[in-house]
Amino acid sequence: MLRKSLSLLILAAAFSTAAYGQSARKVLDTTAARLTKQGGVMAKFKATQFDGTTPQSESSGSIQMDGKRFFIATDEILTWFDGKTQWSMMTGSHEVNITEPDEDDLVEINPAILVNIYKRGFNYSMSKSTLRGRATFVVHLWPRYKGSDYSDIFIDIDQATYNPLCIRAKRDGNWIRLAILSFQNGFVLPPATFTFPKQDYPNVEVIDLR
Repeated sequence: MLRKSLSLLILAAAFSTAAYGQSARKVLDTTAARLTKQGGVMAKFKATQFDGTTPQSESSGSIQMDGKRFFIATDEILTWFDGKTQWSMMTGSHEVNITEPDEDDLVEINPAILVNIYKRGFNYSMSKSTLRGRATFVVHLWPRYKGSDYSDIFIDIDQATYNPLCIRAKRDGNWIRLAILSFQNGFVLPPATFTFPKQDYPNVEVIDLR
């Protein structure tokens, strides 16, 4: 009788975990769709780099994004990406570098891409919490296979709007946190938003590193 009861408990626990995993996937799908299928996105953020769990550096900025294309502006650097080509210019510099980054490179530049990384060999689970006074889904991602760059990713998602509020990712024992302070979508962003405006920087040297 005890063995049968234990078997039933194990089956119930397994079903509960599977159902919760499906719920996490649905939440992630809805959030990812808001980033890619409802026009351009404009957001403000604060990014913090950690040494282990100790904060080391912090940067605030804004992002305009439409699909894979984006323009990121911080106090330190301006970055344009049109889906293939990237232009990067340090603030106060007289040089802009042109590269063609791969997807792993883009994650380093634009952590918002981590919202979609669950489609690339990750397990996920979900809990509920609050952040900045809002009820949230907290989705935890961890890799299915060895060799992944990221060992843990947590995404805090507003339960009411499905907007991402915070992304935390662990790589090589160190964390990066992207706090999303404002988020709006549905904008029409012209293609020029995502390319380097040479006419605005006539004295800047263009260095092609492709």
